[in-house]
Amino acid sequence: MRQGIITKTCAVAAALAMGVSLAACGGGSADSDKGHVYFMNNKSEVVDQYKQLAEMYTEKTGVQVDVQTGASGTYDATMSSELAKSNAPTMFNISGFDQFAKYQKYCEPLQDTEVYKLLTDDGKAYSYTIDGDSFTLPYAAEWYGIIYNKKIINDYASKNYAVIKSADDIKDYKTLKAVAESINEHKDDLGVDGAFATPGLDASDTYRFAAHMGRIPLYYEYKDMNTTFSKTIKGTYLDNYKDLFDLELETSPTDPSLVSSKTYDDVTSEFALGQVAFYPNGVWAYTQIKGNEVADDDLGMLPYYMGSRVRKRPVLRACMTPAGR
Repeated sequence: MRQGIITKTCAVAAALAMGVSLAACGGGSADSDKGHVYFMNNKSEVVDQYKQLAEMYTEKTGVQVDVQTGASGTYDATMSSELAKSNAPTMFNISGFDQFAKYQKYCEPLQDTEVYKLLTDDGKAYSYTIDGDSFTLPYAAEWYGIIYNKKIINDYASKNYAVIKSADDIKDYKTLKAVAESINEHKDDLGVDGAFATPGLDASDTYRFAAHMGRIPLYYEYKDMNTTFSKTIKGTYLDNYKDLFDLELETSPTDPSLVSSKTYDDVTSEFALGQVAFYPNGVWAYTQIKGNEVADDDLGMLPYYMGSRVRKRPVLRACMTPAGR
């Protein structure tokens, strides 16, 4: 990608905004007359790779590349601050529909650029598009859904009060709800603290509900509208979202009045220590789960099953993002 093609590029991937700040400069081979790339990153797990890529790009082109990574729970605040500066980021990550709504005004259309033309048809379909203009470049494909502890589910399924015979029986929201409520009812017998990990609403954890779970009902509504993004929605499928969130809230170890104080680390620990059966998150959470109480062989994943309790709207299920995390 040549400097000058893009003034401000939104790189779209629903991403976990964690990590420490990093400045990855191009080194002595940079030439200020050739331009400057300032990339605001929210994927701490690939900081080293970005640093290496920045150095390679500078060596090849002479263009200086600076990479800054937002710390846990601070990406939005850092972005707002940096975008207000005269030397604002020229490229940045967007984590789902909610962030695109915030930052779309800073993005320029990309459909006529050389880098956009390198995308496959699937990649182009995943770019956020408004009135024919495509503003983002999808670049990551990562999986998320409802991680579950097979050992706990198998133990539960062996009980005479179980509503399933195995995890294979969980194929829709109705069954998921029945299992979660039953596990929560019999948690003392099962030796767990709840069915679902706490839906933490601390800033470090809200991405799971804004960028992940929120993507599912919005995707289906945008599909109905024949678009990939709209700031105006009817909320057609939000009842389905509410059903799943309420189920998590009602069957977690934490009193609902305290969920705003629960951090990402808090709720990950609940699952990693074998205290709960279900944990909505993605494959990247493995690094925090491994080495604790849940064996690798006991890790499974279900789709996000969402459904209305009055069954007036279709069940929604998905476990892969349209464009990444």
